[in-house]
Amino acid sequence: MSPGSLGHLKSPAPGRTRSVSDSSAPRTEPLAKTSTPAFGKNGKLAGQQGSPWETLVVFAINLKQLTVQMNMSNVMGNNTWTTSGLKSQGRLSVGSNRDREISMSVGLGRSKLDSKGGVVGGNIDVNTLEMVAHISEHPNQQPGHKIQITMGSTEARVDYMGSSILMGVFSNADLQLQDEWKVNLCAVDSSLSEKSQIFVHGDLQWDIFQVIISRSTTPDLIKIGMKLQEFFTQQFDTSKRALSTWGPGPYLPPKMPVISAEKGAAELYVDAAHHRHWPGVLKVVNHPEPKSGSRLGRGENNSKT
Repeated sequence: MSPGSLGHLKSPAPGRTRSVSDSSAPRTEPLAKTSTPAFGKNGKLAGQQGSPWETLVVFAINLKQLTVQMNMSNVMGNNTWTTSGLKSQGRLSVGSNRDREISMSVGLGRSKLDSKGGVVGGNIDVNTLEMVAHISEHPNQQPGHKIQITMGSTEARVDYMGSSILMGVFSNADLQLQDEWKVNLCAVDSSLSEKSQIFVHGDLQWDIFQVIISRSTTPDLIKIGMKLQEFFTQQFDTSKRALSTWGPGPYLPPKMPVISAEKGAAELYVDAAHHRHWPGVLKVVNHPEPKSGSRLGRGENNSKT
């Protein structure tokens, strides 16, 4: 470009001009305004703490039809499982301040399991199953869990050694469960008399519930459970042994004592008589037990019919 062509260009405004030294050199503040950075207990700066965050996950499942065929040797023979019209959707919201909101719904058109040609046989047919669940947990608030299950009709038949030992029909069932927490979240010191209470409110309704059993139904069901447990244990050991051939060392199955059917049934009766189920239920609950102590019992029924 010639010098004459630059005459029409205007220079920047005088008030906004900056020199090279002003743009490159950092600005310094007076010493009176500087302060020593504060460090936390973990050695990090206090200003480096993360900002609040929230994560939302939305999912949906749509399965038109699923058919599974398998052979379970002479225990259950040939099995066919058919499922159609499976739909599910839900959302999961988790926050940095321990907020949790979970909502999920599951719908099933029909599911049928048929077993033939084995020691244990029968079929289970479920029609129109719907489930809705909601979990709400926030800090400094009582948690809430709700679930509702609606089922159209269910038919089941269990066979053992070629004879039917159990038959049942269950139709138009509706189950609603909701918990209620009464825990002191604010008080630090509480006496032993102020116990925390957790209630579970349930409502179950159905139209038809019919069960046909025989004299040998109970012992046969115990034998079926033992046979299935033994079969699945052997299958797992065989699978682990086959997968261990790819590993560095051989697989050594655990040594299990040989228990006869009569002795196993007697021990099962003794264990059922002395077993307590509530500790396992409390472990499933996602909330820790309060330090002030908890009391487990049966609430009073004040409903009127």
